[in-house]
Amino acid sequence: MTTADSTIYLDHAATAPLSPGVIEIMQQALVATDANPASPHGPGRDAARLIDAAAEDLARLINAQAKDLVWTSGATESINLALKGTAAFGGADTHIVSVVTEHSATLDTLAWLEKHGTRVTRLAVQADGRIDLEALEAALADGATLVSIMHVNNETGVIQDIAAVGERCNAHGVALHVDAAQSLGRLVIDVQAMNIALLSLSAHKIGGPKGIGALYVRPRTGLAAQLHGGGQQRGLRSGTLATHQIAGFGAAAAHVAAIRDSEQKRLAVLREHLADALAGIDGVVRNGAPAHTAAAFLNVSVAGVHGDALLMGLTAGTPALAVSSGAACSAAKGQSSYVLRAMGRTPRQAGASIRFTLGVSTTLAQVEAAANRFIDEVMRLRRIADAA
Repeated sequence: MTTADSTIYLDHAATAPLSPGVIEIMQQALVATDANPASPHGPGRDAARLIDAAAEDLARLINAQAKDLVWTSGATESINLALKGTAAFGGADTHIVSVVTEHSATLDTLAWLEKHGTRVTRLAVQADGRIDLEALEAALADGATLVSIMHVNNETGVIQDIAAVGERCNAHGVALHVDAAQSLGRLVIDVQAMNIALLSLSAHKIGGPKGIGALYVRPRTGLAAQLHGGGQQRGLRSGTLATHQIAGFGAAAAHVAAIRDSEQKRLAVLREHLADALAGIDGVVRNGAPAHTAAAFLNVSVAGVHGDALLMGLTAGTPALAVSSGAACSAAKGQSSYVLRAMGRTPRQAGASIRFTLGVSTTLAQVEAAANRFIDEVMRLRRIADAA
């Protein structure tokens, strides 16, 4: 989308604009079906039917049963429930294997669990951002009880081979948890074929409302509840369900299911058009191989400029670009991107990186305008640096 102030929005990995039908179904849930879905009367049953319909739409998108979905407040809570719930159920024998480039929702939760006695192994990544499957094999043989891995990295868009990971986990009898916040609606997800036991999902990444997510829980997966109260959702996550948000999630899931394949092909073309334009600048390094990167993502590091200055210039200029720094998840700690440093980038390269993420509203004209704006800003900053 292009906002009223002519900003070109290329930050769809942060949040996506609402999909068609989302507002309408949420209004229906808030006005015409404004009842507690746990209530046994007619209005309550109407609300419950909206939730059931949303569950069916979301379940179809991941080849799951609707009854195996647990509604949460978002992917962060889903990840916490998956990891803490597994550790609480498994007790002292729990050994979780994950990856150094995971989202902070996973890394921070693992650090907390580790302080409380859970054994944690963190796998390194190769230069392309993907794990070495043989290293995973060694960790599985070392008493792993859960593997937790992100399908699509939120900074680079790098895709992990979840089917191969799931096959190895299944061979060792180890449960697999997947953070699919960035892959839902972008890649095919089949929890059955991929041997996924736990899958964390977010609505606002696919055009649904903020504040709602889900965790797929395969039957007979050991998981201890982290929220207690009314016993809703089979006791796995107590609390009155937010009918309007869940209905919005379902509408977004139905919409993205209908457009996913054609839309991702379109975005791949636009992404490569942008990459080709930026490749004309000396000192631009692409982070992540195109063959193993989700179509919406382009992450580049730029030599000869200061990362903060570049991001500030891009977001404040005309046209302004709504983009993110590759260091976004580390900015609060004053560090360059840990994801890019794990891929072998220098601190300077990691600190001078920009993430472009395209979406349904992105046009060729916007991509070309963004490329020109990016090139102009890099040249401007380099001139300033040369003159200093």
